[in-house]
Amino acid sequence: MKETVKDYKDLFCVGGMTELEKALYGGDPYAERIGRMHHCTKTVKAGAALNVRIYPILGRSDEAKAETIRRGMSAEKQKRHNDAKAQRRMRLLLEANFGAADQHVTLTYAGTPPTYSRAVKDVENYISRIKRMRKRRGLPELKYLWVLEEEGGDGQKRKIHCHMVMSGGLSREELESKWGKGFANADRLQPDELEGLNALAKYLCKTERVKYQRKWSCSKNLKKPEPTISRTKLSNRRVRRICSALPGEAAEVLQQVYTGYRLSECKVWLSEWIGGVYVDVWMRRG
Repeated sequence: MKETVKDYKDLFCVGGMTELEKALYGGDPYAERIGRMHHCTKTVKAGAALNVRIYPILGRSDEAKAETIRRGMSAEKQKRHNDAKAQRRMRLLLEANFGAADQHVTLTYAGTPPTYSRAVKDVENYISRIKRMRKRRGLPELKYLWVLEEEGGDGQKRKIHCHMVMSGGLSREELESKWGKGFANADRLQPDELEGLNALAKYLCKTERVKYQRKWSCSKNLKKPEPTISRTKLSNRRVRRICSALPGEAAEVLQQVYTGYRLSECKVWLSEWIGGVYVDVWMRRG
């Protein structure tokens, strides 16, 4: 388990207020609201993975204040927020649809790469060839998700490559031979015992490049994990325990509530927008 918070009191009870909080509340929001704030849980099951988002139930006035602050946040903060959402969505799609029997294929070009639109067409044609081969073999309908990236430009050398995750059934050699545009490499997926396909999701959503463009697409037959929301799943007492510094508290509480799952990651933070504690949990069955 990765711990990001050392002291529960830092989250709920003490610490200086920001100027924004002072303007919004005119007092100490934590002192006023501690013990009276209830929490929602948004739970998403995706294959062997379980994602739980824990957040405070806000009144209408708090929601309006939070929305005003969100609209005024900087472009950098908005980008971080969007990147985190994209990575979570990618991870849930991967976990819900792919596993150790499936494959990750990397496709690159030999020589000068084509235009970006031509590369998209090449990827689509590659998928069509794989589908025809699977049909001849009597294999189930193909499931896939791909990300096409272009790097460089403005004096830098252009590079285009595609990462694709697809359902298994064909050999590595067969998948690689159907590309025909340069280098292709196919490998079996290797989900981590606790983090599953998180490393792959991070890689597919990497954002450190200064200049790039990215397009992603997936087959229509992918399972789309849907959340369930509860206002009674976790009591205030349990939320406090999850956020405490006592060793194993988060794992103990969450594994009692979500039986059959093991805790792999628990992140806790205070919102930049409004008072209250927020928790992001990942668990894995088995």
